[in-house]
Amino acid sequence: MKLSRIEKALRSVQVRVTLSGDLNAALEHYARYYEQVHGDQVEPKALIPEILHAFIDADREFQMWQRSADNRSHRHGPAGPSNGSIGAQK
Repeated sequence: MKLSRIEKALRSVQVRVTLSGDLNAALEHYARYYEQVHGDQVEPKALIPEILHAFIDADREFQMWQRSADNRSHRHGPAGPSNGSIGAQK
């Protein structure tokens, strides 16, 4: 299984997403697979952030790009709006 056991509570975040029927069924099956492997029952929607995290962590090209982008922003200052808000809401 690619997804390791969830050790800590997920922080509360509201995300709206529409899943196709096939993707929703696959997510529900994955939750059952997770339960079989780890012995812990989990809601399918609780897996979404963990799956995204695992996907991003496994994307080596993205990691290289991010390190490169981080280096550029440190050399040339922040890219984007000067107030630092790129649509982030709290």
